[in-house]
Amino acid sequence: MSQSETPEERFPDVLFYNASLTEVQENVTIGPGTRVGSMTIIHKNASIGSGTTIGSHCNICECVIGDNVSIQTGCHITRGVTVEDDVFIGPQVVTLNDKLKGGPMVYPYIERGAKIGGGSRILPGVRVGANAVVGAGSVVTRDVPPGALVVGNPARVRSDGQDRQAQKSP
Repeated sequence: MSQSETPEERFPDVLFYNASLTEVQENVTIGPGTRVGSMTIIHKNASIGSGTTIGSHCNICECVIGDNVSIQTGCHITRGVTVEDDVFIGPQVVTLNDKLKGGPMVYPYIERGAKIGGGSRILPGVRVGANAVVGAGSVVTRDVPPGALVVGNPARVRSDGQDRQAQKSP
């Protein structure tokens, strides 16, 4: 990567809404069809899949983000996080990796198809299960089972997902 190379030159199959206001550090991979908003920083060693949308004012640390993920404006995806395919992350979501107890970093993991409501906080080491829904503004302190709906501070299971599945069935 040369110092004069723009994000658009480095990633010709990615749409940068304002490349001059976006920083993409070295050793980053971004899949084709991805869109990146203004004033977003993508830190070294981040891996972002295809068809993903990253909003403006985001901080994407060294992490793995799958295909067809939507990360809305103002999110912080901390180092070590894994976000699987088809995940929605609402605006102002923050993931954390440090329990502040002097131990090792522990990383959140967001499974395929999960939806994280705006303003939520995902604490260190938490796993959000496949197709789970985290209500807006929730503080997720424990693992979320696949398909569950959690809300509140701390987030608590309000539905195991079975009733939502039954509503979708004919």
